[in-house]
Amino acid sequence: MPDKTILDVVDTAVKIGIGALISGVSTYWVTKLKNSADAEKEYRQRYRSILEEVADNLESVNHVYLKYWALVVEWLRYKNGNNQWPETRKEELEKVKEELFHAFKAVTSAEAKLLLVGESRAYEALRAYAEKVIKFRRTFYCENMKMTEAEMETAKSEIKELRESFFRQVSDSYKHRIT
Repeated sequence: MPDKTILDVVDTAVKIGIGALISGVSTYWVTKLKNSADAEKEYRQRYRSILEEVADNLESVNHVYLKYWALVVEWLRYKNGNNQWPETRKEELEKVKEELFHAFKAVTSAEAKLLLVGESRAYEALRAYAEKVIKFRRTFYCENMKMTEAEMETAKSEIKELRESFFRQVSDSYKHRIT
């Protein structure tokens, strides 16, 4: 009888030990999977947030560029009508030029964020947009007596297409990386 009791105790101890081992391994495995899923979820949320920040950065530059465009077109229409452009509008244009210059800090920030998350195609699209806006600013200004409104409209359309191309790239990344 004592042998049977010892055997029962050892059998029970082995069963308890195996159960504890299985429970410990299962708990470790489930916790590891949950932590991995939480980290992936956090990464996706941060990635989405970065893309949203980049889109906001581009829109802030685009807004200032459109103000610049509108003022230069207004100046051109005054000039073509042989009218004197109001001094207040000239002052506003100077402020917008300065604002456009400073707005490009947002482009640099957006470029860095896109490169950080590995979005090289969106980066290239943003770069093309920014370069076109810079070229627009260098080509169309109030002292340029040779420019025409048609040329400005063509350049504006090209910039709009580049902006849309950029947003398509970001949108594709946004959709594919999140799901």
